[in-house]
Amino acid sequence: MGDRMDSIENHLIFISGFLQKTGSRTNGIHSLQRMLHRKFVNANTAMLFCTWNADFEAIASQIRNCVGDSRRARIVVTAYSWGVGVGALRLARALSQYGLRIEVLFSIDGVYRPFIPVPIRSMFSRWNPFSPKIRIPSHINKVVFWRQNKNRPQGHRLVPSVPSQEIIPGIGEDGLVVGEDHQTIDNNIAIHDSIISHIEKLQLSPLNFVERVRCANSD
Repeated sequence: MGDRMDSIENHLIFISGFLQKTGSRTNGIHSLQRMLHRKFVNANTAMLFCTWNADFEAIASQIRNCVGDSRRARIVVTAYSWGVGVGALRLARALSQYGLRIEVLFSIDGVYRPFIPVPIRSMFSRWNPFSPKIRIPSHINKVVFWRQNKNRPQGHRLVPSVPSQEIIPGIGEDGLVVGEDHQTIDNNIAIHDSIISHIEKLQLSPLNFVERVRCANSD
């Protein structure tokens, strides 16, 4: 009974981009995390900020240990740059080992990072015929994306791996945010407000007393 009562079912994960290391100056992903913390954190909701190259196997294990029932888990990821093209992909695959899914991935100018021989293709524009694509793992249900085309790197194409996946622009028909470059787009207030609005619609509510009693009695 104790494990079920102490479970944390809602997990909001924030994954930074290249150069946004732990302990670095505040960036747009940090700012968004703080805004969401004030609105959504409760006894049944946890938040975690991590770098694009974090140990996602360990993070997935940590989430699994917090979740009482994988069917009730609600995992939402916001990622920027390599945080999309590396971090979110690795996290989704790590979570799949425990039967856990990412409900929504919010992608801010997501950039793929080839590792061999060097990640130079990260700098290719999305219109370059040799530009990489980001194939979304099947354990991500939905992606909402924003991108820019003012400089490079710039968000690469997001490709579903199963027909049931939704990949939708966060603005307009193609997700293009006018006036931002790659270094500033994660600070965009309109994107932050849109992500907050999307998460509000998910209704990540804390367990109420009746639900807690039902969980306790089921043991």
